[in-house]
Amino acid sequence: MLPLRATDLRKRYGATTLFAGLGLTVAPGEVVALLGPNGTGKSTLIGCVTGAVIADEGRVEIGGHDLMSAPLAARAALRTLPQEVEVPEGLTGRELLEFHAAVFGEARGLDGALALADLGPAIEALATTYSVGMRKRLMFAALLLGDAALYVLDEPFAGVDREGRARMLAAIRQVLARGAGVLLSAHDTEDLVGVGIEARTLKLA
Repeated sequence: MLPLRATDLRKRYGATTLFAGLGLTVAPGEVVALLGPNGTGKSTLIGCVTGAVIADEGRVEIGGHDLMSAPLAARAALRTLPQEVEVPEGLTGRELLEFHAAVFGEARGLDGALALADLGPAIEALATTYSVGMRKRLMFAALLLGDAALYVLDEPFAGVDREGRARMLAAIRQVLARGAGVLLSAHDTEDLVGVGIEARTLKLA
């Protein structure tokens, strides 16, 4: 069963067609990196895969579940980190991780998520007070609670310091070892190559 199978995707805005007839698969244990400058459709394609953007044509299956006809099953097999990370008001970093642990039935994994976020005393502060990098580390740690077939990461390393990036890359290696697939967008794959993660690339012009 493939973590992701997308076929014949088409998306246009007005007279501009971002992509048409696009097919994309992610195999178990595979990373596929979407490359290209800003404005080439990377985030739009990710939106079509996750359901945040409705494609004009095409079909998306996540973990064998059709995103349109079985949206709950498809989304249960999906974890996504958007490029612009937003956090709910009124929750501390710890409370947010505890919420995700309860939703995904992974209370025993909470300590690991706290270590991955590595926010120190700030974990007890409201998440809305965090910097961009801190929010990204927090929400990435939340995604690792529970198992998923597909992890979709839109510019995951932007705004994250070197240590936080290293922890995120180590976590990506772990989900790959479990047989999950990863789809991410990036300007280049230097970060992945530096830690021994091979990625198949799809360049958008």
